[in-house]
Amino acid sequence: MNVLVVYAHPNPESYNAALFKQTCEQLTRAGHNIHPLDLYEIDFEARMSCEERVNYMTKDNTNGIEDHVAKLRWAEAVVFVYPTWWMGPPAILKGWLDRVWLPGVVATFGPNGVQPGLTNIKKFMIITTQGSSHWRMALVGNPPRKMFKLSLKAISKCKDIKWLALYSMDKNTEEDRKQFMEKVGKHLQRF
Repeated sequence: MNVLVVYAHPNPESYNAALFKQTCEQLTRAGHNIHPLDLYEIDFEARMSCEERVNYMTKDNTNGIEDHVAKLRWAEAVVFVYPTWWMGPPAILKGWLDRVWLPGVVATFGPNGVQPGLTNIKKFMIITTQGSSHWRMALVGNPPRKMFKLSLKAISKCKDIKWLALYSMDKNTEEDRKQFMEKVGKHLQRF
């Protein structure tokens, strides 16, 4: 399976970096063709330009990001690895979604509503860390999880969307982190 692994964390020594490395290694060992995309390493420009916004709903909306669109169209699965900050992904990942997940690429919009454009994607996996506790996120309806999963379903019709979150990141012990790494590993073995 062709797997695009999208990673967003500024610190190459972070726990998220270890999760990204494990993800890439396990998927490769399992025989998947992977494309690791480290948004910080490539210094991805997260800000949408005025020209991009003006062309957003036109057929010329992929100028300058054709290689990212090609990787998305190549993928049969997408794995995201990132921390959740302030109820959302890091700005660089949000910018990648804003600039690359475009009308005509991920969906078409017309009189019949939204028609999915990423029907090539059969699996999504989100691996994230969060400072908030699991119960606090459940209490507010876990907006990051809900928004991401609903959006992914709308643009792909994919039913295989796995959300793996390590909550209370700022209070976790090494053992907690090790157990989460093992949990992620088990899910990747069945990917």
